Amino acid sequence: MDQPFRFSLYLRRLGQHWKLIVIPAAVALLAAILFSFLTPVRYTASVTMIAPKPQLAWRWDNKVYDIVDLRFDWRAEVMPLVKTQKTAELALFSVEGQLSRAYDPQELIAATTVKPGAGSLFTISVKASDPHDAALLANALAAALPETVADSYAGSQDAFADAASDVRQSFDEWDEKWRAFRAQYGIGLGFTGDLAATNDQVFGNQSAIKHELAIVSTDVANLTVFLNKIDTVASAIQAGEDNVHLMLLNTPELSVYGLDFAVLQNMSHQQLDHTLAELKPRVQSDLDAQNARLLTLQEKVAKLLQERENIQRTRGVWYNSVKTMENKQIELEVKRIVEGQRVHQMAEALPPEQPSQPNWLLNMALALTAGLLGGLFLAVIAVYLGGENERAADGQAATDERR
Repeated sequence: MDQPFRFSLYLRRLGQHWKLIVIPAAVALLAAILFSFLTPVRYTASVTMIAPKPQLAWRWDNKVYDIVDLRFDWRAEVMPLVKTQKTAELALFSVEGQLSRAYDPQELIAATTVKPGAGSLFTISVKASDPHDAALLANALAAALPETVADSYAGSQDAFADAASDVRQSFDEWDEKWRAFRAQYGIGLGFTGDLAATNDQVFGNQSAIKHELAIVSTDVANLTVFLNKIDTVASAIQAGEDNVHLMLLNTPELSVYGLDFAVLQNMSHQQLDHTLAELKPRVQSDLDAQNARLLTLQEKVAKLLQERENIQRTRGVWYNSVKTMENKQIELEVKRIVEGQRVHQMAEALPPEQPSQPNWLLNMALALTAGLLGGLFLAVIAVYLGGENERAADGQAATDERR
């Protein structure tokens, strides 16, 4: 007949299997001691950061608006940036030469943990074999994080600086071309950029191309007029006119061709006509040559004017680009301040006095708990498998207790 369940009797039966309870607990304690002994010693330094919700919203119109977006979890956006290659590189660079050994970015990332705290707080923890290394690395990550945040949300300052440098270099190249062009040809191909002072008056040096063009144009005009005068006098002679205006030939060009006006006056009309007939082809040939030279110079001037316009236009484009980059630089700096200062360090991490691993107390407590639970489970199984003899003994013990 089944006997009623008595908890005290059940405990007694469990006590009979005390070895099954004690032995697993002892084995677990020994395993915990061995595990703790073999675990490398690590120190953990932690720094508390705050990432409040955005109070300022930047707009690219040189204005900062006071806006609070309660739907935006800024902390959740910032925390993943701690364990990035850029943050690790910046942190290691800032403490270079201060650590007990060398660390690489991936090693630092693996040794770092980031946990959220209350409100806008979160914690950056770094494990290291040296307590001073742990504190230095934790503080370095906290200091590098705002720059990473600024680069992520406001643009990389290094990349912008490289772009601004390229724009400035291009402007300098075209500005140098413009200076060289002005020095050689002048702004409007009239006077060069070189100036000379005489008696408190400043004079510009005329460019060679403009000066040559003026001379050739004058020569063409003078030769054209001189040739017309020759035609006029020759026509009058051929028409048999008595009143031949020889004074028309009294010009400087006459002596250029080896003739003297006084000699011409003493010539007969036949001799004068013959002389003018020989002079006219020479003048015409020189006029054609000067016209060809003038045309060449005009084409050269046209090309120079086109080159000047191209230099001015391109230089102007790069000049505007430089000014735009300067304005954007100011905007970028303001935005970086707005974005970067949203997250900052609350307090400096100090070197820990005690290692965070191995945690002997925790390991022993967990091992003892696990061993006792395992041993108790084995004892329960042993009691359950004890059979009818133990249950009969329990019944007899219960009867004895009633008596």
